[in-house]
Amino acid sequence: MQQPFCRDSESSALPQFKQSFLMDEHPSIEPSAYPKVASWKSHGKGEGSDCCSWDGVECDRETGHVIGLHLGSSCLYGSINSSSTLSRLFHIQILYLSDNDVNFSKIPHAIGQLSRLRSLSLWNT
Repeated sequence: MQQPFCRDSESSALPQFKQSFLMDEHPSIEPSAYPKVASWKSHGKGEGSDCCSWDGVECDRETGHVIGLHLGSSCLYGSINSSSTLSRLFHIQILYLSDNDVNFSKIPHAIGQLSRLRSLSLWNT
């Protein structure tokens, strides 16, 4: 059985989340760090438009909902702002942002609204 495509609302939320950060190789202490979100493309049809195939994105195999963002050591620099599109990822269970430079951002209130979130990693951020 083929995995379903990413949901449109989630596929459009991820590039918007990406836009809140700059790519910078220096924030990471990990030598193997690389900008996972660099390959994320804006919403559209065609090759690369299925966010379930994007680096660092994990989707439910049955529903296509985004259930994990594994973005540790991803060379992200910036702030997690309160209007972050993370709040549109209702099914997310895992959020790893460790080893990035998020400017000592406060954890947005919206993350508390993600009722299915069971693992959050922000070490060395």
